[in-house]
Amino acid sequence: MKVTIAEDVVSNPDYWRFLDRIINKIADEWHVWQIDDTEVIEASGWLERTGCEWLQELFNKAAMAADLNAHADFPKQKIIVSTKPLTDALPPRQAADYVSTPLVILMENRFTDGLFINSVLDFLAPEAINEQRQNAPGFIYYDSSGGIGELPKLITDYVQQRKSKGIPFRGVVFTDSDAKIPGEIHKNARLVQETCETEDVPCLILSKCTIENYIPDEVLEAWIPSTPHYEKRCILEAVKRLKPAQRDHYPMKKGLNLSGASASVHKLYENISEADRIELAKGFGKEVIEKLNNFNNVITAKALRQRDGQGELDYLVELILSEL
Repeated sequence: MKVTIAEDVVSNPDYWRFLDRIINKIADEWHVWQIDDTEVIEASGWLERTGCEWLQELFNKAAMAADLNAHADFPKQKIIVSTKPLTDALPPRQAADYVSTPLVILMENRFTDGLFINSVLDFLAPEAINEQRQNAPGFIYYDSSGGIGELPKLITDYVQQRKSKGIPFRGVVFTDSDAKIPGEIHKNARLVQETCETEDVPCLILSKCTIENYIPDEVLEAWIPSTPHYEKRCILEAVKRLKPAQRDHYPMKKGLNLSGASASVHKLYENISEADRIELAKGFGKEVIEKLNNFNNVITAKALRQRDGQGELDYLVELILSEL
């Protein structure tokens, strides 16, 4: 976030302990210091305290950035530390709590979904953000709670917890649609979407069935030769013969099981050969998502975007950037 310290706060020594907490997070590269009036800061006496030479250096750096208008477009979020009723303003204590709280990304499973979002950010986010992720660990935090069924409660709990501290919730939610056919959203995913709308939290329900449906072919191609089972190669060849809509909703982990499936699902796969049905029934196993990490050397932004095909992953990155 861009953090601006107003004159009414910086000129009052009673608030300096809160400013110290805020400035420490800026020094940790969680946020940037947006200085609108250098003379106000310099006249306060806050910079001249004994042992605060590093603060003077941070001020000089921020003042130069302000002269160059370096943060005009990013970060998107802004906060003013002030006791006055200004737009985007928070009192010193709440502001210190707010800037010390990471951006939270809520998901179904922070381990597997976390691995997925790491890959998306690694290859689709701006270089500056990935440098920040490397230099300022902890400024983005992933959380989950017992699967998608518990996600609405987790969202509400986070929002209410922040409200109890007098600060806004700063976060993003994403989850699978678990859609078995195009255009479908599972009832659990729909409830997540409705909760986000109610709580005014940015949210993306992925249109493909699961995160595994976004794994580029390049990753699967790199993985298959390293496995001891030739059958994975046959599964991959069958998957690559699927039509786009089939590929987007094929159950990558468990495989295709049409027993008890709806007429719509049967229709989606009606043109599949019997030989391919046999292979597709096997699936790649629950460990397939880990291959994004194991074979990230073959991932490119182009490969991710081609497998996505709808700009969803870029939109997910934009949602995250909009909250930073």
